[in-house]
Amino acid sequence: MPNGKYEKSAERANPACIIFLLDQSYSMNDGIAGTPRPKIDAVTTAINRFIADLIALCEKGEDKPRYYFDVGVIGYTTDRNDPPNPIIGPVIQGANKSLSGRDLVSVVDLFDDPLAIEDRQKQVDDGAGGLVTTTLKFPVWYRKPSGDAMSGTPMCAALQYVQNIASTWCAGHPASFPPVVIHLSDGEATDGDPEPVAEALKALSTEDGQLLLFNCHVSESAAVPVVFPSSEQVLTDERAKTLFRMSSELPDSVRSRAEVKGISCSPGTRGMVFNADGGQMLLLIQMGTIGAAPPPPHLR
Repeated sequence: MPNGKYEKSAERANPACIIFLLDQSYSMNDGIAGTPRPKIDAVTTAINRFIADLIALCEKGEDKPRYYFDVGVIGYTTDRNDPPNPIIGPVIQGANKSLSGRDLVSVVDLFDDPLAIEDRQKQVDDGAGGLVTTTLKFPVWYRKPSGDAMSGTPMCAALQYVQNIASTWCAGHPASFPPVVIHLSDGEATDGDPEPVAEALKALSTEDGQLLLFNCHVSESAAVPVVFPSSEQVLTDERAKTLFRMSSELPDSVRSRAEVKGISCSPGTRGMVFNADGGQMLLLIQMGTIGAAPPPPHLR
């Protein structure tokens, strides 16, 4: 169990921090969970949708959302040299270039500068037992790379990169809820054993607790998804078992808040999902914000 109370809520004086670590290796172009939809497409949609939802969570009827969160989206792959060189860095973008090259940006920054607003088609209930197609506005801050820019999986180097970001953030926000890192990957590290690096990352802390590392294993397998396991024995994929061991146990306070929201979490549950679809990815991501959700209105 991670050390700490994990009781702090995100507020303007003490914002929270969420960092996405995104595997951009070539195999992420394969279909997800036995379907033809590329894994990288599902991940891209989940990240953009979550950012939009997070901004909405911070909107309180004012001109702009309140600064409750810092957000990072860090991508990693390699070039195609022999031996390959890691390519790791921020991949979030805005139309006005204000976000490019920044490891962390605030929800206000994201609100001010989306990369694009796309029209998406969605079927909704027509109120008479049928479905009707409607067009929704879908803001975008992250777009997947081209296939020729996707290669290896330098997971160890990527975790170290995030450790540097999170260490600096913790030093500057000692009274905040600790950072939450959400790692989305389909693969096996090509640069060594990631478990010791993950342990070093999880050792970072604020006064409220140690950093939480959640892992989402997106697989091409058609196997039954596993959501928030408490033992690696329920996992059949060795890569998934590694990601399970790397994942943080959910603190009691986070589990309690999850139960209130109807998410069942037994003792020993880890922040990990295997063979996730878009909905399960979002569920994992949302778990990362449960502890750090803004305080009730009378305390804001």
